[in-house]
Amino acid sequence: MMKAATLAFILSASASSFFTGLAGAAEQNMPEHFTPGKTWLDTDGIPIQAHGGGVLLRDNAYYWYGEDRTPGKKTAVSCYSSPDLYNWKKQAVAFPHSALPDNIRNRSFIERPKVIFNSKTGKYVLWFHLEQWGYHYARAGIAISDKPTGPFVFLTSMRPIKDNFDFTDNDPDRQKEFGGTFRDMNLFVDDDGKAYVFYASENNATMYVVRLNDEFTGPETPAVQNKTWARILVGQAREAPAPFKFKDRYYLITSDCTGWRPNTADYAVADNILGPWESKGNPCVGPEADITFRTQSTFVLPSPGKTGCYIFMADHWTPRRLHNSTYIWLPIILKPDGSFTLEWKDKWDLSIFDRKAQ
Repeated sequence: MMKAATLAFILSASASSFFTGLAGAAEQNMPEHFTPGKTWLDTDGIPIQAHGGGVLLRDNAYYWYGEDRTPGKKTAVSCYSSPDLYNWKKQAVAFPHSALPDNIRNRSFIERPKVIFNSKTGKYVLWFHLEQWGYHYARAGIAISDKPTGPFVFLTSMRPIKDNFDFTDNDPDRQKEFGGTFRDMNLFVDDDGKAYVFYASENNATMYVVRLNDEFTGPETPAVQNKTWARILVGQAREAPAPFKFKDRYYLITSDCTGWRPNTADYAVADNILGPWESKGNPCVGPEADITFRTQSTFVLPSPGKTGCYIFMADHWTPRRLHNSTYIWLPIILKPDGSFTLEWKDKWDLSIFDRKAQ
């Protein structure tokens, strides 16, 4: 999921039909650029519903998963595919709300879904923040599929780390009983094939990073602090984690915890994924940099075939009309010293990475 690859055409029959569809739509002025903050239409001309999501690169195709907040329906996990990152075809509702277990379905909802591929098992693994009204349920939902487009089958829900960090008996999140809360999250597959989940825990006060088991369906056990998992950004109240890696250094973009209101981003770096992590401050520059251009981070995607180049993915939330929330994708180009800045662009395309500083 987190590795760059050369952009190429898909050779499968399903992909061939997809490209045929794109060719037939050429006269409809299919986009060849990104326009951050504008309504993004799929290849059928319908606004994309993939909020709080992430992108998986698999067999030279991109799959974008996110929250489907279509009005009149309960939140589900959508799946779109693309050969070029500009044009997205709706593939499926990869995980409908009805796929949740009967005993929690009616009072539960889904946030920030992410999918990774397990090369050992051949399974696609979906994790998401599984929540209920009041935001005290705070668990991970986990599902698997044989195909990137689903359907994903629900496996379990959990709080991955059970350690008690002086949680109180009257805690409404019941962390002493069930472990640290699991809220805003992301997945990351390292170069050695090991996978990790990042998530806001301890009622959003502290971030956790946890190595997953061989199946990517739960934490590696036994879970040992600072060996298989770690508390990072302790007490800093950061959420919306978006990790990526360049060479041997790990990066993590996060937001402050202010509900749906935009706030100041921060990025941290580490030489070990379990830390220590060092904050480098707000990467945004220019107008509205202090509120991350009115967005919140959700994912960082390596640019196809361009070393040191990434795409910052974020959401511009509209709380009263979440289905109308728009997407902001902006370029990241790492400097020789490993630092980077995020700058607003009204319109851009992948050729910006061809002009990067050497």
